[in-house]
Amino acid sequence: MKTVKYFSVCLLACMLFAGCGLNKMVKKQDTVTYSVNPDPMEVYAGKMNVEVKGTFPPKYFRKKATMTIVPTIQTPDGGSVALAPVNLKGEKAQGDGKVISYKNGGSFSVTQEVPYSPTYENCTVSGTPTAYLKNKQADLNSVQMGVGTITTADRVKCAPEMSESGSQGKTEMMNSDHQYKGPKEVTKSAAIYFELNKDNLNWSLPMNKDSKNKEALADIMPFISKYKQVKSVEITGWASPEGELKRNSELASNRSKVAQKWFQSEYNKYIKNKAKKEKVSEKSLRGNFEVKGADKGEDWDGFIAAVQQSNIKDKAQIVNVIKSQSNPDQREQQIRNMIAMYDEIDNNILPGLRRAYINVICTEEAMTDAQIADYAVNKPDTLGCNELLYAASMAKDLKTKAAICEKAMELFPDDYRTYNNMACVKAALGQWDDAKKLLEKARQLEEKDGKVLNNSGVLAMMDGDFKAAADYFEKAQAAGVDESYNLGVISLKNGDYDKAAQQLKNTKCDYNVALSYIIKKDFAAAKSALDCIEKKTGEDYYLLAVVGARTKNTDMVIDNLKKACKEDSSLKARAAKDVEFYQYRDNSDFMAAIK
Repeated sequence: MKTVKYFSVCLLACMLFAGCGLNKMVKKQDTVTYSVNPDPMEVYAGKMNVEVKGTFPPKYFRKKATMTIVPTIQTPDGGSVALAPVNLKGEKAQGDGKVISYKNGGSFSVTQEVPYSPTYENCTVSGTPTAYLKNKQADLNSVQMGVGTITTADRVKCAPEMSESGSQGKTEMMNSDHQYKGPKEVTKSAAIYFELNKDNLNWSLPMNKDSKNKEALADIMPFISKYKQVKSVEITGWASPEGELKRNSELASNRSKVAQKWFQSEYNKYIKNKAKKEKVSEKSLRGNFEVKGADKGEDWDGFIAAVQQSNIKDKAQIVNVIKSQSNPDQREQQIRNMIAMYDEIDNNILPGLRRAYINVICTEEAMTDAQIADYAVNKPDTLGCNELLYAASMAKDLKTKAAICEKAMELFPDDYRTYNNMACVKAALGQWDDAKKLLEKARQLEEKDGKVLNNSGVLAMMDGDFKAAADYFEKAQAAGVDESYNLGVISLKNGDYDKAAQQLKNTKCDYNVALSYIIKKDFAAAKSALDCIEKKTGEDYYLLAVVGARTKNTDMVIDNLKKACKEDSSLKARAAKDVEFYQYRDNSDFMAAIK
């Protein structure tokens, strides 16, 4: 009786599993292997490419059977996301699916693209196979295929830095140039004219009697006395080019010496009279400068320039004739020929070349940096825009920078630089909306400025609008700003890693450069790019710890995590759940480093 009952149960089981075919697949299900690749999974540009794989042993998969496997992402909060099912079939089965041989066994590999969600970081991936045979089905055991998701490739650093100098090559908010050059140089010049072939002073010459020239000469001494710093006084002698070369050289030299003597005499008289009038010593009024003399000989360039500016009808031909003569004697002869033909050359042009030219350069007395800084805060309306922006660049705290830039915008509302530099301050304060509005105003005033466009791109990138950021960076690059680095960062975010490598190739010692090497599995290069960073941040140390994990260097992991967490305590929580360090979660030194 027991035998009959046992047989009946077996018969029923075989019927349920379609003639024992499914029964064997159920009993031998542990001989089938499933996995995902990579394991852990990895995120690139917000997406995971999950390869689901399986291998069946010989004589397992029934010829008329089919199987559906539903890979499922199960999240720590209890949620689950089913991926596209994988369909398999035996050699004689109907329908779609990968064919698995009964005699030889077989394998399958199906890749799916899955949008990443932060809940997937510490997920598990399992598969639930269901086998079918002759309208019967068997739900096989759920199998775990993989654990966790690595998100390192998507940790691209986009945060900007402040740059007073407007340097290029990093993600930076760039201040416009203040254009303050410090003390200005001012110049005063005059000339003393001489007769043909003479070097003595003759104040009755028409050009010396000219009111404008007399005024220029009279202004020289008061001009020098006005400034504390006289940079240079140079008196240069010239000759008109129609005479003999040697004689003209002598005339130029003598004219310079005569003018120097006149200058020194006039300066002495001026100082003496001024000292008497102001009742001070002559020594206290005398400037500390040297009068330098020079002789230039024949003034061919002056002659050609004067002819070109004249009303002579044939001036183009005259200039061509002079320029075509390489022999000095021949050129002088040509001028003598022209004198006979053109009165204007003889009467107006050549007399203006027989001269001693006096040129004085002085330096204006300027405020010190401390005075400019003080005036920018207490008397801003006494400064120009350049000086205010210069003062803002010197200010060490953001509150003072903001106050100065605010005043600059008020006093100079049409200067785009004031809005751009204020936007940089607002960005440094984390006031992104204010920074955007200021940059909009700056672009209205100057839409093609490279630094304004760069800053607009940086803020767009911070907003996650990488399409708009790329557009701004490309326009900034056309305006002369090197945006290779920023465009490389966007290529990293978009998952275009080959392009990113090209764009970042000239940047050294940088977090994003190291990240691009990690993505390419070049861990030695990644370590070098991080090691040479002078002032490492917590993120830099953290990425070094990742390199340690990828190269199975436990000491490197622990040492750099300690430094990372010391620099930025928020990294402790990240490290605790980061799948990069999954294998270290039972390591006491690791746990101590992130405690």
